[in-house]
Amino acid sequence: MWDRSDTTAACPTTGKPLSIRCALQHASDEAVRASRDGNRPATSGVRVQCNLRRERGHQEGSCGPILGELPVLVIESVPRITTGAWRADAQPGEVWAGTMVDASQPVLQMARQTVSEVSTKTYAARLIGFNNDSSTTFSDVQRFFRVIEDRLAHAQPSAFIQTGDSIEIEIYTGRRGVIRTFGGWFPVSDFDAGDSTVRFAIDTTSEVAASALDRRIIERADAILVSDAVWNRADNRQCPSGATTWSIYCALERATIEVTGGFHHRRPALEVVRQIVEGRTKGRNYAHRLMDYNNDPSTRLTDVRSLLAEALARVKGN
Repeated sequence: MWDRSDTTAACPTTGKPLSIRCALQHASDEAVRASRDGNRPATSGVRVQCNLRRERGHQEGSCGPILGELPVLVIESVPRITTGAWRADAQPGEVWAGTMVDASQPVLQMARQTVSEVSTKTYAARLIGFNNDSSTTFSDVQRFFRVIEDRLAHAQPSAFIQTGDSIEIEIYTGRRGVIRTFGGWFPVSDFDAGDSTVRFAIDTTSEVAASALDRRIIERADAILVSDAVWNRADNRQCPSGATTWSIYCALERATIEVTGGFHHRRPALEVVRQIVEGRTKGRNYAHRLMDYNNDPSTRLTDVRSLLAEALARVKGN
């Protein structure tokens, strides 16, 4: 069952020989499926339940599968949100911030480190190189996995926070609020923070709707992109504060900072604009919707203005 000839291609289906890299990938996929299936009766496919416990000043734990991953959360109570206000009509009673780490990332990180320690050779791609090395034996592979398992058994989630994505949680009256993640902003409910535990539910089926502040962000971005002279046609998603021209993305970033005091790239205002771009450009296979649409030679300033006008129409009244 060991594939001695790994490549960078997608891993094969189960039942076929697997390389070290693909065995780790299949194990990760199995863990996500098992956790999802195990939690389905309790969540009814709508909410995931997060259960965190105190460890060395942080709250650490899992919510089960989220956005196709099986993440571990490491959070702590903080004074304020840093990525911009969500609402103009209320302030959160509690704010928590930290990191969401896909559980497979620490495994892969440890696996790569272990290759460097069990082998004296240097590989361009450690997992593939070690797997394909003609001198690597099956006993070496077994010992490799035993070392990883032992090290992870004694590791703590907070040791891997540098591999994760930043998150913020804001809670309002009624124990309800929002969690800001790399994949979007989602509703939080039943938030309960005790001395040693934090528990809450996340509805991952629908992102948070745009607010009145999101409408103001789009209005401000529309006011920024008023002519070809200030439109940057060569976006790289780098937005210096002293810029005199702006892409669609950078106009939205600048507008968000001006209106809310901070920036989060998955804010509802930007998500609305992305959805419209996606609808307008089906089949173009953009890697980054806002950047690629901005840089597309066929895009005109009239398209940009109509894009923002349509976004305003969608959030009207929110």
